[in-house]
Amino acid sequence: MNLYDFEQVVSSAIVDRGSEYYHAGFVSTLARKEAGRYGARVEGADVYEIAIQLDEEGNILSSYCDCPYDLGPVCKHEVAVYYELIDRLKDDDFPEVAGATQPDLKLVLESLPKAELIDILLHLADDDPSFHNELLFNYATVDEKQETARYKKMVDSILEKYCGGNGFITYKYVGDFTNELSAVLNKVETMKNPLIAIEIAQGLLIEGIKSFQYADDSSGNIGYLLDQTIETMDTIANGPLGAAEQSEMLDRLIHLSKMDVFEGWNDFRIDVLGIGMKFAGNDQLRKTLMDELEAMVNDSSANDYSRYENERIYNLMYDIIETHGEEEKARQLLQENLNYSSFRKRLMQAELKEGNFDNVLALASEGEVIDKDYPGLVTRWKKWRYRAYKLLNAHEQQMKIGRELLAGGEVEYYWELKALAVDQLALYEDLKRELAGKGNYVYAQLIEAENDVEAILEYVREQPSLVERYLNLLLESYKDEAIELFEYHVRVSAENAFNRQQYQEVCQLLKRFRKVAGREAQLSLAKELEQAYKNRPAFLDELSKL
Repeated sequence: MNLYDFEQVVSSAIVDRGSEYYHAGFVSTLARKEAGRYGARVEGADVYEIAIQLDEEGNILSSYCDCPYDLGPVCKHEVAVYYELIDRLKDDDFPEVAGATQPDLKLVLESLPKAELIDILLHLADDDPSFHNELLFNYATVDEKQETARYKKMVDSILEKYCGGNGFITYKYVGDFTNELSAVLNKVETMKNPLIAIEIAQGLLIEGIKSFQYADDSSGNIGYLLDQTIETMDTIANGPLGAAEQSEMLDRLIHLSKMDVFEGWNDFRIDVLGIGMKFAGNDQLRKTLMDELEAMVNDSSANDYSRYENERIYNLMYDIIETHGEEEKARQLLQENLNYSSFRKRLMQAELKEGNFDNVLALASEGEVIDKDYPGLVTRWKKWRYRAYKLLNAHEQQMKIGRELLAGGEVEYYWELKALAVDQLALYEDLKRELAGKGNYVYAQLIEAENDVEAILEYVREQPSLVERYLNLLLESYKDEAIELFEYHVRVSAENAFNRQQYQEVCQLLKRFRKVAGREAQLSLAKELEQAYKNRPAFLDELSKL
């Protein structure tokens, strides 16, 4: 494709949108690099980077944009840059000359005297309050009691920097915003006073949760920052603390968990109380924490999310009880909460460890009935039954459950079933009859595992798009039919192709077809496609490149 006739090749809709971007001035930068290479930035929903390489005749050798558009080979941002390039090339109007290089900043700074470096930093700090506070926060030596106030000033300057304009942080700047808050969090980890460190970390957690209201977290950066903050708080609580410090820290965690900012964010509220588990070795603190957890349990578990929250809380309670030696109470808690799958699993683990395999079977069977509307859980309970039957050497029941699991997609059970079978061939043929015709991947993996070429050929006849997956195997015994199936696959792919990217994929198929059928067969098929789709110029263009 040539720069000066791209409009004849690219989709008219993309050309129109790119033209709008060009005329609106969305091409913010365009620079010539070397050997016909150009770099540009285009503003859209975000700022996108475009890289283009031309030869001496203006042919576009390569063109790339980092936007998410994937419905064709060229996007509207690239088209906008094409128009800008055409305009600039007329007058050779480029701000950067090929071969120009920037001096190394590190070397420049190293050559300056200390006083001049200080002047530079002061000048930058005067112009940027956020940078000013960052320098003080990271390098000033102050009494630790002043750390909280200094932290607040630092966070305030970050907030002012990123949402001082319109009160909202767009997707483009959220990463920078959270990176600067993460730098504050890193400073917290170095503090010697754990109570001050936990106070500052709590402040960051609160601000992070608030920021969901004034920032676009599509990228998940804020959520990641909050997870980091919780981890840091957990690390602080895990440090060497005296009895008074433990009590004080637990009080602060409980107070934090009750704040209104956590409304709608109960996961973080539970995480905060979970940090308090570090102090459960103390009888009084353990009781205080258990009381708070019990108070959090939502009596209404009518919806799945409140059930999930309750399950998390009960699991924390169980871990506390089990860790601190109250075995009978822990078993009672398990028995009382078997409606939660994690508790049923925990109890089955305990019964299995004690050799009570019949109890495991009963619990698993009950779970299948209770969770009949949740296929994933039903499969989990079946696996537990299979495991119990295996330990009981109940081979007949093991075979029955194993076959159910295999039919449900758990292919790994085939090998155990095969080892149990008296007649392995009969088992294989029986499973083939049971699974054949369903078009599922279990059947495919079964015949692959046994290298059943005849069955694989029949499977590919029904689904020719899979011919390449099994090609090498089929070529050994059924070369002619394998080539015919491949050819049919190419024709169907061509019939369903409607844009340049799909046309290119068909041509890649043709290249792979050549390796199997030869150059003559490839050209014959390509000519057939040219005749069949002569009204698709972009397809003809791609076919001409073969």
